[in-house]
Amino acid sequence: MTDDTDEVGRRGFLVRGAGAVTGGALLGTLAGPVPRAAAAPHRRPGEKVVFRDDFAAIAGWERRGVIMSRSLPWESSLLQDPCLVYGEGGGPLFKMWYGSLHAVGYATSDDGVHWTKAAEPVLTPTLPSESNALNQPSVVHRDGRWHMTYFGVAGDGNGQIHYATADDPAGPWEKHGVVLTSTMPWEDRWIYNSSLMYDATARLWKMWYTAGKIASAGGEPEYICYATATTPAGPWTKYPGNPVIRPMNDGGWVSLGVGGPNVRILRDGEYETRIVGWQADYPSRGGRLTSRDGVTWRLDRTALDLDLGVAGGPEDRMIYRQFVVEHEGREYLYYNVKNHLPEWTETIQLAVRSDRLQIIDPAKWCMTQDWQVPNGASFEVRDGYAVSLGNAPDGHGQTLQGNVRIDALDHTVSASVTPISEGVPDRDNVLLARFTDRDSYYYAGIASWGNEYAIGLMADGVNTRLAGAGNASDVRPGEARRLRFALNGSRLDLYDGDRLVVSAVDPTLIPAAGFVGLHTTTSTGRAKFGNVSVTARAGRRT
Repeated sequence: MTDDTDEVGRRGFLVRGAGAVTGGALLGTLAGPVPRAAAAPHRRPGEKVVFRDDFAAIAGWERRGVIMSRSLPWESSLLQDPCLVYGEGGGPLFKMWYGSLHAVGYATSDDGVHWTKAAEPVLTPTLPSESNALNQPSVVHRDGRWHMTYFGVAGDGNGQIHYATADDPAGPWEKHGVVLTSTMPWEDRWIYNSSLMYDATARLWKMWYTAGKIASAGGEPEYICYATATTPAGPWTKYPGNPVIRPMNDGGWVSLGVGGPNVRILRDGEYETRIVGWQADYPSRGGRLTSRDGVTWRLDRTALDLDLGVAGGPEDRMIYRQFVVEHEGREYLYYNVKNHLPEWTETIQLAVRSDRLQIIDPAKWCMTQDWQVPNGASFEVRDGYAVSLGNAPDGHGQTLQGNVRIDALDHTVSASVTPISEGVPDRDNVLLARFTDRDSYYYAGIASWGNEYAIGLMADGVNTRLAGAGNASDVRPGEARRLRFALNGSRLDLYDGDRLVVSAVDPTLIPAAGFVGLHTTTSTGRAKFGNVSVTARAGRRT
């Protein structure tokens, strides 16, 4: 870290809040490169580094693959929402309960990797309130008893939280019926994804749960809520300030909905919850939040820590609910995913926390297939570069969408950009800036619009070239460019090294804050992006 950084944390970025978009358009161009003497310095006076990524190894989740899939006659193609109890109640070290659409299964393990399933489900529908679905268990062991909350859907579509108890983790489980139901219109008669906890210090049972539906996404959760009780059988008192976590509505990975809480108390007394965020109707991805009281949670884009797997792989459509346990000094993360296969199939995966991984940092970037197709990972880290993989659907590009908010109107995005693709006439490798949602941003880079250099605008989903210079044929594979995209009010300048190569004037997007990104537009295009940094002018936010 250099001395000229300003409040840059251990991950190399500042975290801020969200902005707005305004404007119309006015175009201006520079006919060609200006002399070297007219070039701007690499950092303008008064600017500070607010974000950087050199794509070095980072701490993160090392994916170990599928540990559980459909194998029993009663199971559907969906194995969902793993819940674990570790090292309690005797017997195997790991105990897991999981949903399979209309039942709850049970499995055990001594190493967390190899699992033995019970042949029959431990819960099946027997009550009218669970006749349409029964899944999503959450289990607590206390005073020799096992306590489970789970989700049940009645024939009329009313989704509610149920409660059951057992003397043995494998059952039989005694059902006690519905303990939490909708009481507010915004809950949409859809209360589920419960996370049950007993707080011995407070002598209180606590539950986090989801409420509301993303109607366009088939009923995926919209909000996370909180309730307490002196006994798990109820009555449960909902927190009057619900929901305690809301979606961000900013075009990012948790824009449309948030759900899937699994809460634990860490050694320092802080609460941690895993969450699932929906960027649009689909997909969903995994994140982590902390709280001092379990009620006040701070959510921003940098909470992402489990992005989609590579397109075409087993985790390229959805990351669902995640559950963490500590085993032999390491964190084990269990979660269910949807893969790319035509049949809707969900499997349970394992990831283990590792100190050094060659991965895209999910706190800094969210991987998408173009601005409107957020499915599958389109980049990977190789030798200190983020490399676009050329795996996007036909007609779409590959994007690293920024998760770190740039709390300044005037800023400069810099990166080395090296095209890799042979035989792609319009490689279109660009830097994104003032990105406020998936439909609104500026971009600047090489081999765009048939030009060697170009600046463009995406506004409400409409793509417009603002300025261009040179011919795309002059961009050669393997030739690195050090690009700098400088934004100062409505003035937009692109530099290659110290040369100003193209400019535009456009007042369409003047947000108080926004995000940056990296983009390879062609579906089969490949490029290397390295040494990304963002500098911003101190105190210049509007």
